[in-house]
Amino acid sequence: MSSVRSSVVRVIARVASAPEGPESLLASIGLGPVADPLEASRELVSESAYYDLIERAALPDDHGLPYRYAELLDPDDFSALGIGLKTAPTLRESLHRLVRYILLLSDTLEYSLVDEPGSTPTLLLVRPAHRRGAQLANECALAAVVTMLRAAAGRRVVPRGVSFAHPRPSSITEAHSFFGCPVSFDAGRNALELDDALLSTRARLADQGLSSFLEAHLEQLRSEQAERSLVESVHATITDLLPDGLPKKAVIARRLGISERTLHRRLAEDGESFQSLTTRARREAAEALLADSRHSLAEVAFLTGFADQSSFQRAFKGWTGLTPLGFRESSAGA
Repeated sequence: MSSVRSSVVRVIARVASAPEGPESLLASIGLGPVADPLEASRELVSESAYYDLIERAALPDDHGLPYRYAELLDPDDFSALGIGLKTAPTLRESLHRLVRYILLLSDTLEYSLVDEPGSTPTLLLVRPAHRRGAQLANECALAAVVTMLRAAAGRRVVPRGVSFAHPRPSSITEAHSFFGCPVSFDAGRNALELDDALLSTRARLADQGLSSFLEAHLEQLRSEQAERSLVESVHATITDLLPDGLPKKAVIARRLGISERTLHRRLAEDGESFQSLTTRARREAAEALLADSRHSLAEVAFLTGFADQSSFQRAFKGWTGLTPLGFRESSAGA
């Protein structure tokens, strides 16, 4: 299951608009009230718990939480990754490091930098937006990138444009105020458009020796984290992407940084196939969602990548011998 480091969650709890305080919010997902940066960089919070906390932290009419979060954020909160971003030679290199090493902070999202001659440099964020917590998390993520760029540049950085894939909230005043540029919603993508000249700017704390040391350290940490078995990684990535529809093998391979052919070969070596892992991920996700009566059958079908409820019902009965409703009733009686 995908997760987020508690260093992110702890900052969000501090800027909550909900009447319950930060300690209560953190306790609701099993975190203690205090953690030093090193400890927080090791604590993991599941993706679902992360979204739960954001939804509890932000009152229904609170659209400014992502921007209070970004304003409060200190790159040092993110340990080696934050320091590595600040000390990169240029802002462009900071973004390249973010794309490569975001895995150290969270494996719930993916960044990519489109930076070709003659085009507007654009940082893209990929993460489902199937619930309010995920939508707010996406706003938090792009706002945090801008905070990191401002810290690296030592001045206020203003993107050329910002866009989000999820629907427009009732107020976007806070978003416009924070970014200082046009912000669009229902845009089909989550993206920061930036100036080429800006990305060529030398970072204020650029230090070649420290930067090289930190990059080597980040690479080591990334390699250690990537040692999780490929089967586990594929299963977790499929589960994460199901709300956006059944993911293709090429998409999973790209997110894991390997070719389709390599993915097929390595799964076969472990006695698995992409199809078997997809089926297992859908079944396990469906069973977990059905155990929670807050989700309608139509919602469960959507969240497990089915186009409609009838196709989900047929598949589920084929997996378990029970209809989704029958499974839910049997689970409730257990």
